[in-house]
Amino acid sequence: MKPTDRWRHLLDQRLHEAITVLGQTPGLHGLIVAGSVGRGEPWPMSDIDLLPIYDDSTDPAESATQLDQRRAALVDWWTGSGRAQALDIGWLAFTTTEIRDAVAAGPDHAAALIAEPRWFHGLDKAYGGRAADPDDELADAFAAWIREVRFHPTVVATRINTWRQQAVDALTAATQARTDDLTKATQALRTSARALRLVLIERWGERLGSMGREWTRFERMAERHGQPALAARIATLAAADPATAAQRAEVAPPWLQERIDLCYAARTAVGEDVTWAENARDQIAAFTVHVVNHRPDLDGPWTNTPDPALDAHLAELRELITQHG
Repeated sequence: MKPTDRWRHLLDQRLHEAITVLGQTPGLHGLIVAGSVGRGEPWPMSDIDLLPIYDDSTDPAESATQLDQRRAALVDWWTGSGRAQALDIGWLAFTTTEIRDAVAAGPDHAAALIAEPRWFHGLDKAYGGRAADPDDELADAFAAWIREVRFHPTVVATRINTWRQQAVDALTAATQARTDDLTKATQALRTSARALRLVLIERWGERLGSMGREWTRFERMAERHGQPALAARIATLAAADPATAAQRAEVAPPWLQERIDLCYAARTAVGEDVTWAENARDQIAAFTVHVVNHRPDLDGPWTNTPDPALDAHLAELRELITQHG
């Protein structure tokens, strides 16, 4: 086996191990293999994304606790045995009754379901995925139903309205915070810009996928749809422009610098069309969001917070939402 192919073999082995170990959890009906692995589009940094289906004749909460314990043990073993591997399985979970009801209903029902974040994000995460067990008829039907409804016009319209409202609400929050909390205003500005980006992506009939590659993917989509200049403006508002990537990478923490290098090597290894600066921008933008949500103690100059051009960017974002929201 070529060293360049080893990551695929390792990912396949670990997926099989995860399905085997987690599949023995009491009360678990089955699993959907989601994300890039489920779609057959993995790269060396892919997470293993699994969506659990619980048998609601038992206690789903107890099953979820046991499932998470098994997940943690697997991740610990993988990390200690060689190469670390993320295994994402958690709140995007469903019960057998929920799935049977959804599959039996039409796309309008799907549009109603995605008012709940679990369904909103779950349908997108599982799109193009598959049942972990080919003999699991319910999971297979669920995966097929998701493929059918994800881009139905009613569902897309609901998703556009959701992202548009998030963009407007975040812009309002940024404007209100402008007078007394520049950091909060900056974070809300960037949330609004990311939501506006998703309005456009839904209109184009596309989806983003991997957070660590999403801004470059967004720009490539915009090029295909004839709107590269608009994408560049939104990226600047979200502090996700490649022009400042080298400077920000220079002052990034060592762990982020390491990730930038690893991801660039991984992306070029699979032939992705990406420059060093674009990849660095993708990682910095992704982990700026992660730091805000999970580790604010790791904030620093690399996040460019607060935004030194906050007032001008708020005015530009307001204009873009009016024109394209």
